[in-house]
Amino acid sequence: MVPIQSSFGLGDALFFVPFVALAVVIFAFAGAVVYLEHRKEIALIERGYYDDIGRDSRAWILGGGLLVLAIGLGSVVSALLSGGAVGDGVTAVFVGLAALAYYFYKRRAVGTTVA
Repeated sequence: MVPIQSSFGLGDALFFVPFVALAVVIFAFAGAVVYLEHRKEIALIERGYYDDIGRDSRAWILGGGLLVLAIGLGSVVSALLSGGAVGDGVTAVFVGLAALAYYFYKRRAVGTTVA
């Protein structure tokens, strides 16, 4: 008969330390990015340049395209590594690529860059 381990040892707890540290670093980085973006927008508003910068509506296409591409690639890689069927990941990859292609096409047609 195998005895049931009844205590949660220090070695088991130390296994999770790198994952918790990584999560803290990711949240700190995201917080720094949001803070710096906020400071930039406040500076633009104070100088009166905000109306010129805020009119580009293509930024969400870039963000959405990158997000869908990442989700699709993750799904495809996960399915290939597990030996299962690929499924909807390929569709998400192509939707993400189409959004990115549209973003860069519109950027080239307008001749401006998104900050």
